[in-house]
Amino acid sequence: MLSNVKSVKYILNATLSLTIMIILAIIFKFIPFGGPEDRTMLTIDLGQQYIDFFSTFRKTLLSDPRQLLYSFEKGIGGEMIGLWAYYLISPFNLIFLFFNENNLDLGVTFLTIAKILAASTTFFYFNQKKYQSNPYIAMAFAQCYAFMSYTITFQLNIMWFDALILLPIVALGLDYIIKGRKPWLYVISLALLIMFHYYIGMMVCFFLALYAAYLIIENQDQFVFKKFIIQYFIFIKYSIFAVLIAGIVLVPTVDSMTASKGAQLDPETELIFEFVQEHHFVDVWSKMFMGGFVYDEMSSGSPNIYAGMLTWLLVFFYFFNRNIKLSEKITSLIIIIIFYFSFSIELLDKLWHGGQFPIWYDFRFSFTFSFFMLTLAIKAFDRTTKTIPIYQIVIVLISMAVITFGYFKYTNYSYHTPEKLFMSLAFFVILLVIMQLTMLPEHIKSSLLLLVTCFELTTNAVLILSEIDNYVQPSKFNDYISTLSKAVDPLKHDDSSFYRIHKTFQRTKNEAMYNHYHGLDHFGSTIEVRTTQLYGFLGLPNTSNAVNYTNGTLFTDDLFDIRYLLDISSNTRIYTKDDGYVLYRRASDFDINAYPILDKENRYVTHENTERLGFAVEVSPEIVNAKFEDFLPIDNQEMLLQLIDYEGNGETYFKKKAFNEVVYNNLEVADKGDGDFYTYRATSKDQKGSFTLYFDTESENPYYFTLPSQFSNSNVSIQLNNDKYSFYTPAEGRQITNASFNHIQSDQNIRVNLKKDSLKSNLISLYEFDLKRYEEMINSKQNHLFDVISFKQNEIQGTIDIQQKKGYLLIPLPYDKHWKITVNNKKIKPIPVLSDTMMALPLTKGPHNISMTYFPNTIWYGLVSTLIGILLVLLDQKFLFRETTYSIKS
Repeated sequence: MLSNVKSVKYILNATLSLTIMIILAIIFKFIPFGGPEDRTMLTIDLGQQYIDFFSTFRKTLLSDPRQLLYSFEKGIGGEMIGLWAYYLISPFNLIFLFFNENNLDLGVTFLTIAKILAASTTFFYFNQKKYQSNPYIAMAFAQCYAFMSYTITFQLNIMWFDALILLPIVALGLDYIIKGRKPWLYVISLALLIMFHYYIGMMVCFFLALYAAYLIIENQDQFVFKKFIIQYFIFIKYSIFAVLIAGIVLVPTVDSMTASKGAQLDPETELIFEFVQEHHFVDVWSKMFMGGFVYDEMSSGSPNIYAGMLTWLLVFFYFFNRNIKLSEKITSLIIIIIFYFSFSIELLDKLWHGGQFPIWYDFRFSFTFSFFMLTLAIKAFDRTTKTIPIYQIVIVLISMAVITFGYFKYTNYSYHTPEKLFMSLAFFVILLVIMQLTMLPEHIKSSLLLLVTCFELTTNAVLILSEIDNYVQPSKFNDYISTLSKAVDPLKHDDSSFYRIHKTFQRTKNEAMYNHYHGLDHFGSTIEVRTTQLYGFLGLPNTSNAVNYTNGTLFTDDLFDIRYLLDISSNTRIYTKDDGYVLYRRASDFDINAYPILDKENRYVTHENTERLGFAVEVSPEIVNAKFEDFLPIDNQEMLLQLIDYEGNGETYFKKKAFNEVVYNNLEVADKGDGDFYTYRATSKDQKGSFTLYFDTESENPYYFTLPSQFSNSNVSIQLNNDKYSFYTPAEGRQITNASFNHIQSDQNIRVNLKKDSLKSNLISLYEFDLKRYEEMINSKQNHLFDVISFKQNEIQGTIDIQQKKGYLLIPLPYDKHWKITVNNKKIKPIPVLSDTMMALPLTKGPHNISMTYFPNTIWYGLVSTLIGILLVLLDQKFLFRETTYSIKS
């Protein structure tokens, strides 16, 4: 039979998983099972972040390995070790080497299929090695694991799935060491799991601390406390060895986190030791039914714990089964209770997530709960007698019916419908009936359980995937990628010069990493906090995990060395095909007209900025004392300008202008707060309120607004002179946006329309920029710029002739201690300046040769950790071998 042919079992299990995946792909028309007008699997962060990183992965391995360390395609420049460790280190990503950059969206489909197949296979292997279940039942449980709600809901976070793949192997290896077998499987698999994704790996380690206790109890015929402690310390010992071996990735990653996620951790707000309940008992267990998902669950929701009705059915019987020890049941129940409180109490939830609440995708550790439930279900099936007592069947059936009816009658969760609830109950009953068909041969009964389970899991997946509606269309994706390549590729020069490219349009914030140019935007969990702070100080859109250069001033364009600027053409919509991507400006931009047009195409226009401040710029010694101020972006830019214009007379470049008047329409100011923080309230509920500010532009200079941080596209819309005015959100600070350029006009106006009945915000301010004097200053700097002689992603060489007796070279990059810098062949440490956001070098008057190399020493420390871990395991095994040999001889 099938049970006697090992390879056939695994092939059949994989074929079953592949069949389900293909059925889902056909139903939802994912490429290659749908046409160019249908769907890719790119949705939410997979379409907005990860796809761009996959292109970086491909380029790094094929042509530019320096981007393993640092990249100027990430924002204004940033370290890459953290990004690789969080997003890209999975060996499954090698799949992308078989695709070119024009069809990486297709590669994502194959990557997803490969990872789900791998998860199914490893769980099947775990089952066969630990429980020796009959192959059909083992396949059923493998499908439950591969297609549980967590997997379907979070498949867009594809980088997490390496942990799901390796968890069954780690669990099997842990079982081996508890039974006194060799530790290699456990140590190596756990080390790989942590290396492939340290963040989810941390959650797995928390789970293993619970699972180890369960395994020790499971393997003891009679509980002996001393033996329990000894075995638990053995688990801890080998876990430490695994963590040490993972050090080659873990040590530099932890170091990089101190500049990104770790730097954003606020002990006063994040590590509050309060037992606040975020989800009640009914909330948590509402997810035990099929289709327990709606789109809003992405941003906030209860844990995804559904892993098939077969799992829940057998977990019920697990606690009834007299063939399972009471101590084991008590341990299992304690672990389930711990999981419940982890799902329910804020403090425990945060601890599972490393001390911080996740941004979207709550309860990222819930797959470990599903894994544990599956192990209990397998154990229950393994120990269940051929005939289940009638009283147990009645209790289980009534319990499930009461639970289902209770959720139907007394709750109103958006993801519950009567159809979903009673369909779940129906599958529960069908599976229960099949288990009671004792007259059937075992392999027939097992086959029926497998088929029903597969049908149920497929139905659940369809219900969940139907709730996600914003998949990227293949034709639009490929149109945008090809259009951007056509626009950007001619601007990439083969020489060693350095410059950046900015676009007024974008599909994602990371497309500089897809099309491989030096941009200024980035969206990712590993972004340096200094970068986000710098953008906020300068009035550019920023959040805790993203920066977006949508509304730079003429000064910041020069500061960040932006040479080329791409804008949409006036006829871009006319020249866009029906199934193409329509280019549009993310924010109203008038400054771009200050730059001459270099090239004009049907859908976009290329401008060139010919005079800039270069890669680095000489500034006044006053920079060591200068600090940025929160929510004062104009003041911060002015301070920077004065530091650069060290020979100037100190006259300001930005001059604040007063509004002529403000007119309220169906709106009143209910409170003025401290004088700059107004509470607006609609006077009539029948229509929305608005207020209009009138102003004059008396010159052709650029004029700028500063918009309060409280403005967002969800609570206001803005019009400038009755035309739609676009501004980018979200932004955590006050934004500088264009008001006018080269346009003299009296009585201009900006109108703010409230989308809600009330609004609390600071006031809008208006500034005029002295363009003529600024251009004279920039022109005077052109003969003394930093001259880049050689540029590579982590190695820059150049020269500069310092004009001051004692000056400073400001390098507009996020400060990073891992830059190794030599000036005239002498090592010099860069100093953090401007609220520690950027770095500067103290230099004396005269010419200087400067060399910058980025290489974190923590890589060497990590390598030492790995070698120590391997050595400790070898010594441990050698010692145990000698001890065992001595015992045998004795």
